[in-house]
Amino acid sequence: MNARRVVGVVLVTAAMAVAGCNGDKKVEGSGDSSAKASIELVTMARPPIPDLPVPIGFDLDQGRSRNLAAAGVRWVDHLYKGKADKFAVARFYRKQMPLSRWTLVTELFAKGNLTLDFERQSDRCHVTVSDGSLFHPTYVRVELWTAGRVPDVPRPASTEKRERE
Repeated sequence: MNARRVVGVVLVTAAMAVAGCNGDKKVEGSGDSSAKASIELVTMARPPIPDLPVPIGFDLDQGRSRNLAAAGVRWVDHLYKGKADKFAVARFYRKQMPLSRWTLVTELFAKGNLTLDFERQSDRCHVTVSDGSLFHPTYVRVELWTAGRVPDVPRPASTEKRERE
């Protein structure tokens, strides 16, 4: 073999190795939505806030998170960092939040961010899934607050009777 042919074979072999020559296999992140659709995330056993699920592999950024609970009022502002596909994370929250009695109210995809709003009694929860950094490609911001409105509670019949009189 001449030198040009050897160099050509070496270059082609190196390019195939770097590109990860995988035949017809589907790889997550390759742009193939069917591969991404099959990813199912699992909730961690003990999330920082018990009724707010967090996927395994996502860590709380303690320097950028805070929460408060006092006199029946809650406020949470947490940032989680992880490596899952953001559409898989949104599917995770759509599936897991109702298991903690949260109801999905609105869902929005805008400028690369996925936003899901949930309600439960007098609490509201806003989950935003966005692109992160090189080492944590996906960020999840979870904001929860007590809305201040009191859920409808049936009043005793005797009270209604006095109001009509």
